[in-house]
Amino acid sequence: MREERESAGEYVRHGTARDDDCADADVAVPPHNRETFSVFANAARTCMWCGGPQHCSVLAKRPSSSAMIETTFVLPLQRKGPAARLRIFTIDRELPMAGHPVVGTAYALAVTRALELRAGRNQVSFELGAGVLPVVIDVDGEVPTTVFMTQNAPQLGCTVTDGNALAAALSLAPDQLDLDTLPARVVDTGIPWFLIPVRDQRALRQVRADARACSALAAQVGTDLFHAFTQDTGDPGCAVRTRHVWWGTVTPGEDPVTGSAIGCIAAYLVDAGVLLAAPEAELLIEQGHEVGRPGQVTARVLTSGGKVTRVQVGGRAVHVGNGELWLRDDS
Repeated sequence: MREERESAGEYVRHGTARDDDCADADVAVPPHNRETFSVFANAARTCMWCGGPQHCSVLAKRPSSSAMIETTFVLPLQRKGPAARLRIFTIDRELPMAGHPVVGTAYALAVTRALELRAGRNQVSFELGAGVLPVVIDVDGEVPTTVFMTQNAPQLGCTVTDGNALAAALSLAPDQLDLDTLPARVVDTGIPWFLIPVRDQRALRQVRADARACSALAAQVGTDLFHAFTQDTGDPGCAVRTRHVWWGTVTPGEDPVTGSAIGCIAAYLVDAGVLLAAPEAELLIEQGHEVGRPGQVTARVLTSGGKVTRVQVGGRAVHVGNGELWLRDDS
């Protein structure tokens, strides 16, 4: 029966995962051979194992057709060294790096024993568009517990101090911004995010992206990925509360927890001296309350000579199910 089905179309397995610390995570499972691939999906994201580029050319259409936030393809390696090669897509673009897909995929490869791990702390690397990035996987006995992805050292981009332009983009009053503490700034740890500080939780709740004002601001700063944050948190153990400022078409809606942006925010706060790292700091960042999906992400920031040299984000993931999907091959 299996051979008959495979001759009629590609064989695909899929399932779901949940990341307890970082909202919904993505997972992928290694193939039985180079011609099979796996799909794991939940309410927000999808991960797929691809046997080769010809598979990805077909499956890359899936994010837009299914309204998934992110889809990850696990591909054959092009170089020696990394444990896997990942390509990550939103509904309208390919991302060079993203937090949840990397954390979830690493967890799935670990829990299915596609990675050779030992008890304790393990480090592997994944090949991404942003480069070859290390991933730390902690294992208790034979059970993976936490996964932390390493992002690039931060690149600090342009700043914006025009309160009127920023307020217009977020549909806020200028006095609801917190530009006295930090300027709005582009920070890139693999993906460039434009980070905008606001005064308090009330301002964060009231954020509504004005597409025209955001578009003008994006042309000025060189990225259309915006993120707002405040030091007024609900959990006193968290350093900041953040919010994805959704507009345009990069995702089908507001992302409840955004690992790549949180890495940028953590690096920015430490680099600006708002938070101290001597030489390493571990902080919690909360996000998702405004869309009814609250979550927390742990960020680790390492400094040397007063400069941020490494940023990690991560948490726990749980594999909660799997199933099967058959694709017809009309070639």
